[in-house]
Amino acid sequence: MKARRGFWVFVLIVVLFGISMALYSWTARPTTLVRPSKIVLRFDAPSSLEESAPPSGAFALDVFRRNRMTVWDVVHGLRRAAHDDAVRSVVIHVDGIDWGWAKIADVRSALCEFRAAGKPIYASWSGGGEPEYLLASVADRVAVPPTVAVQLDGLEMTTMYFRGGLDKLGVSPNFASVGKYKAAVEAYTRTRASDPARASLEGVLDETYSLLVDTLAASRGMSPDTLRARLEGGPWDAAEARSLGLIDTVLHVDDLDSLAMRRAGTGADMQSLTRYVDGLDEPVGAPHLAMVVASGAIAGGRSRESATDGRIVGAESLIEDLRAARERSSVRAIILRIDSPGGDADAADAIWREVQRCRQAKPVVVSMSDYAASGGYYIAMGGAPIIAQPATLTGSIGVFGGKFNVAGLFAKLGLGLETYQRGAHAGMWSPFEDFTPEEAALYQRHLERFYQLFLGRVAAGRHMATADVDSVAQGRVWTGLAAKPRGLVDHLGGIEEAIAEARIAAHLKRGSDVVLDLYPRDERRIWQRAFAGWFDDPDESALARALPPELRTLAAAAQFPAGSVLALMPFTIRIR
Repeated sequence: MKARRGFWVFVLIVVLFGISMALYSWTARPTTLVRPSKIVLRFDAPSSLEESAPPSGAFALDVFRRNRMTVWDVVHGLRRAAHDDAVRSVVIHVDGIDWGWAKIADVRSALCEFRAAGKPIYASWSGGGEPEYLLASVADRVAVPPTVAVQLDGLEMTTMYFRGGLDKLGVSPNFASVGKYKAAVEAYTRTRASDPARASLEGVLDETYSLLVDTLAASRGMSPDTLRARLEGGPWDAAEARSLGLIDTVLHVDDLDSLAMRRAGTGADMQSLTRYVDGLDEPVGAPHLAMVVASGAIAGGRSRESATDGRIVGAESLIEDLRAARERSSVRAIILRIDSPGGDADAADAIWREVQRCRQAKPVVVSMSDYAASGGYYIAMGGAPIIAQPATLTGSIGVFGGKFNVAGLFAKLGLGLETYQRGAHAGMWSPFEDFTPEEAALYQRHLERFYQLFLGRVAAGRHMATADVDSVAQGRVWTGLAAKPRGLVDHLGGIEEAIAEARIAAHLKRGSDVVLDLYPRDERRIWQRAFAGWFDDPDESALARALPPELRTLAAAAQFPAGSVLALMPFTIRIR
């Protein structure tokens, strides 16, 4: 009986394997076989847009889902479409996006190239505020459904302070920092912002608002003063927005699709940008560049993702990717693409060391996305040139760290504690004791030493005097626009500018075809890819964003061991 059961189990496994292989072959078939002669691209802007696919095994069902569009997929697809004679136009549908300003700028730049090729862009804007409008405003025709409120009313950001709540819980924060503007500890130690922190954050908000106004004014053919007045007078309904020149027409979403199809001519076929990108072929025989993505907070170990901490770029995983790009002989240059607010300082230093090794073997160009701050800026020091978007948040050169004492919380819960120690500082990292004055001084000195190391890394990487670095450091966050005149970045731009710099560094012809090898790679097995697309495709980071950003800030301090030196950007700077 057991032998018979084993036989049928074996047969079932073989049958399932055969089905999965057949499905994989079918789903991987070339899409160029049915390529239409006239294509209208439809880009449904996703609610979130990441720099890379989720770490392998991030969530249970993700192993079966098709890889979602990344920033590179969107930018690459739109730029290829700009020079594809079959593609006649693109329709963008925007309805609530949670992208950072630098990612919007990268996609917008690709859309500008599409438009410069003489191809029309239609945008349907169905919800959201300034970020959504910024993306849609690149279009020749911006349409809004009749019932949509045009939520243009300016920008704001909120920082949360937990000290009052921690006091009520009986939790005592024991944190220290180095840098006048290194305000990360203020979330735990204060009930409101210090004057330096407020000045830094308001400076970032001012620069972001000015960039927004100038960009929108140019897109809509208005003066900056007029556009600013429109923002400060909002929100508006659809008819008012049209009369003020903020939009071009009032149309339902499907009507805009129909308009684009009619203008493309008889025989036109509407195709999603995702499908179009899947059907693209890489140029045969072209030299290779590698783009290694560091996306998420920096920590030790493997890259991972969770509902509480969001995306974590593990030093072990990133170093493996950098090493693979360095050792691959076909790769002529490496682009290090950073979208990180920083994290564990030791992990950042280990990554920096591998970037240095890469640079000894071949050129390393740094491309900054929404964030390349603190530890994210630290790892950039191994490469050059450094390219940032004007709205990239960078700098934050400083460190902090500490621990929480939860003894008071335990007492409130009626839990007793008995501690036995041998050694003057045996309880220094205990979660049930505050630092003694001597321990606080020891830890402050430890942070000071790492801060000096940080300054030295920046001074060497940027060819600046240490004193000059210190004058723009002190934990202050800068936009890319403000960082450039201060010597912290070299050029303003996005992925395409980084590729252009990599071509130059690799002694390739300007504008020549290249193949971009992406890291991290898709680690799903064949049978997992075979079933991709069988499951619902929810918001790609819904689980990772289950907690509000402000609460994830509190969780961020708890994910690192007590006493870790953290090169992490203060707060979660989210400007909407």
